[in-house]
Amino acid sequence: MFDLFRQTYLKPYLQILESSPLYPLITDANGVVLSLPPIINGEHSKITLSTKNVLVEVTGKDREKTKIVLDTICTMFSEYCSDQFTCEALEIVAMSTGAKTVTPKMEYRTEKCSAKEMCMKSGITDLSPENVADLLCRMHLPSKVEGDIVSVEVGPTRHDILHQCDIEEDIAIAYGYNNIPKQVPNLYTIGTEQEVNKLTDSIREEIARAGFTEVLTFSLCSRDDISNSLRIPKAIDQAVLIANPKTFEFQVVRTQLLPGILKTVSCNRKMPLPLKIFEVGMLC
Repeated sequence: MFDLFRQTYLKPYLQILESSPLYPLITDANGVVLSLPPIINGEHSKITLSTKNVLVEVTGKDREKTKIVLDTICTMFSEYCSDQFTCEALEIVAMSTGAKTVTPKMEYRTEKCSAKEMCMKSGITDLSPENVADLLCRMHLPSKVEGDIVSVEVGPTRHDILHQCDIEEDIAIAYGYNNIPKQVPNLYTIGTEQEVNKLTDSIREEIARAGFTEVLTFSLCSRDDISNSLRIPKAIDQAVLIANPKTFEFQVVRTQLLPGILKTVSCNRKMPLPLKIFEVGMLC
């Protein structure tokens, strides 16, 4: 089965399961296969225009991230339910331990912050606690005022709110970045260029004067780019691997500049010869 998938667009995702002794499989009560997460879904569970009930299933290696994704999808879909903004929770029973979990949880939490402190950090000086609460309500963060303390309710649609600084950012967005008065910092600092940057800039200038064109390629590349494509299969052992790459093109940190140069040449084969290009960059 995996040999078949390697010939399709699913190839980048196969590495998630290839080394696993067991594969997850979702079936219905009759034993009909619904999906092989996280690789592919089944024809039996395909959504059509007549579908009325939808089971939202999220799989992943990080429980907290899957919880966030599930909450987000359910809250977005609930807008189109017949009973608007509602969803049915399910009880999941672990076969190995018998532990029971109800999902989605749709948890709410309350953050209590000082309005004066948040305004000071945002650079806004003309807001009262009530104004702060109004701005946060505009950002879908219901808030109540108790003196100088603003109680902010963070719902399942705002998992991006982790700390008080995230709330301060929302205040600045609602207030308008362009409306925040500009101030010169009360600090005296002197910035200088690093010696390595001076050296690389000098190298760039000299090579460019020789008629070469500089290219800038990504610091990340695929495993094959630094190993098999260069006929150095053991080079992958010395590379820094990305734990959760979004695409197979960005799996490792480059160990040399040659793969990027060769990719640039392959994408510009129709250009007139000679191709005089160079790159100066950092390696890992």
